[in-house]
Amino acid sequence: MRPEPEARPVLIPGRFIAALVLARILLPLVLLAPPWEFHRDELLYFAMGDHLEWRMQFPPFIAAVARTSSALLGDTVWAARVPAALGGGALTLVVLLLVRRLGGGRYAALTAWIGLIAAPVFVRPSVLFQPVIFDQLWTAIAVAALALAARDAKPQRWVWVGVALGLGLLTKASAVMYGAVILGVTLLHPRLRGQLGTRWPWIAAATALVIGAPSVLGQVRYGWPFLAQLRVLEEGQLQHTSTLGTIGGQGLLLGAATLLAVAALWAAGRSAFTGRDEGSAELQTEGLGVASQVAALFALGLLSTVLWRGGKDYYAAPGHPALLAVGAVWLTERLGRVGRAGLLLGLGAGALVLLPLGIPLLRPETMARYSAWIGAGNRTNQGGTLALPQDYADMLGWHAEAEAVAEVYRGLSPADQLVATIAGGNYGQTGALAIYRHRFHLPYPVSSAGDFHAWGAGERRGDVLIVAASPDARPDLERLYAEVEVVRRLTDERRVSEEQEVHVFLCRRPRAPLAEVWPSIGPEWD
Repeated sequence: MRPEPEARPVLIPGRFIAALVLARILLPLVLLAPPWEFHRDELLYFAMGDHLEWRMQFPPFIAAVARTSSALLGDTVWAARVPAALGGGALTLVVLLLVRRLGGGRYAALTAWIGLIAAPVFVRPSVLFQPVIFDQLWTAIAVAALALAARDAKPQRWVWVGVALGLGLLTKASAVMYGAVILGVTLLHPRLRGQLGTRWPWIAAATALVIGAPSVLGQVRYGWPFLAQLRVLEEGQLQHTSTLGTIGGQGLLLGAATLLAVAALWAAGRSAFTGRDEGSAELQTEGLGVASQVAALFALGLLSTVLWRGGKDYYAAPGHPALLAVGAVWLTERLGRVGRAGLLLGLGAGALVLLPLGIPLLRPETMARYSAWIGAGNRTNQGGTLALPQDYADMLGWHAEAEAVAEVYRGLSPADQLVATIAGGNYGQTGALAIYRHRFHLPYPVSSAGDFHAWGAGERRGDVLIVAASPDARPDLERLYAEVEVVRRLTDERRVSEEQEVHVFLCRRPRAPLAEVWPSIGPEWD
């Protein structure tokens, strides 16, 4: 029996939303365990911030944030954790505001909030400083605006879609895919299709192109490096994806929040087939069915696109926040007090069980035991397995590598230090040398890896070269230098395979000036 609706609508107070957002921002900052360092990718983004320009090989938003954060917080790990946590808080704010606009009350807001925490795919990006959390944020704004434009018949809300997609283009190239999915949703949904006759969708498209222009111009300037990276990705990491794995992975990525997503899909299908809006006039949720249809079409369209392109399972995650908002409103409207309490307890329990997969709150040894207990598998993006999740294995050992290079550098004579060049074998190793350069008084590093190659061979002559790299880098170094010596060895079995053994090479007597051979030794995308 459906419970009686409340006598009057319960809107979510702004203070309640602010408290939930603040708690969401603080959660990863408070729970983070001390041993975990920068993530490999974060080191690249901070190096991009060192070379910030609006026409870069990579969309420049993450570099701009990195430049700002490092200026405020230096080379501490908080320079990465704080902006990621703020991004998670902003995503939470968008979801809660959508819950309120859909007519949900406090229970719906709390349900959506816990649902976001129960989903590792939204928690871990709020810990790691990567484009992922901002990609999720901009897409959530676009889908929420699209859903409300359809529900309220207010096409002017398309402007928010354009702004969000433009910011998405500045953040990640996947914004092109989201735009294509939004176009498909618009053509499929009659309310949105009718709005194509107004000026607002076209203003939105122009807005997105203007805001995102620096990313496009950067690709043109550097010969479309995104395509080169995509080819490497398709030939490597994407070879280990599968249709069943991607579909099944959505459940693990969402955790207990899968219940909310399924509820939203059910509401969308029910309203589409029955013609009912599935809302409650008493609770001010009229048109919830329309909003659920738009959210469901986008989520399913994005997942279908990811499957078609053979992408990773988390590529479909930006389609889920709007589903969680709709599902929270739809479920809490249909449950009594006991049912709502049970829903919150169930989501909370699920969140606690999977929280270590989102936030590195356990020390590495304990995390390895937890991963084994929960059966996480810890597959790498190259198809191997690790004791730790790959993201966590990529958060160890960087300071030790930089310190070892610094010890070798300090051991050189003053004359050799003046001409010595510091280098890394991959972007993680080079990024570690870059971010810790002031702490260890090192020159800025160089590398043939990806974006580093475009930044050149540096101002030093390279008569002496110190390189942190894997052992198999030796043959390449011997082609460049007549004397190659291993002066330090670092081992750590907790790390990813290419970092479990790192050698520090000291190279002398170059066969040719480094600047002359530089164009022929890169870029190497990995």
